[in-house]
Amino acid sequence: MINKELQKKLDTLTAGKKSSWEKEAKYRQANRKWLRYSRKIAIKINRHLKDNGMQKQELATLLNVSPQQVSKIVKGRENLTLQTISNIEKALGISLLGLDSNREKKTKVILKKTEITYTQPTQENDFYQKKSAKVVAILPINNQSLTEVYN
Repeated sequence: MINKELQKKLDTLTAGKKSSWEKEAKYRQANRKWLRYSRKIAIKINRHLKDNGMQKQELATLLNVSPQQVSKIVKGRENLTLQTISNIEKALGISLLGLDSNREKKTKVILKKTEITYTQPTQENDFYQKKSAKVVAILPINNQSLTEVYN
């Protein structure tokens, strides 16, 4: 009896309202790849706006688009064209895709294994330790070239 009453109340509350969660879930699955990129771009834009005390309205003015369009962009739900990405990069003075040829090249230094030598102890539990290392190579992170440096 109680179940029938609850079912009637539930039917009354949901009458005429069909959930679209399944449709939305299928959309997210079908578009997962570009949605991830869009979210990453949105995070960079939001970070830049926050760091520079800039409002979304100002970005909309710079891009010559509506504030609603900027809202979609900064939420990561907009499939951005390369032209739009380029316009945003120009307006904000940042790189969103990391394709710029003028990027700083990061390097890592590979050191030869540290050699340790011990001298003869002069007293009990007394010893001296000498450590040395030499640079074997300096490699760019993208591994495009190799420069060997020996001491």
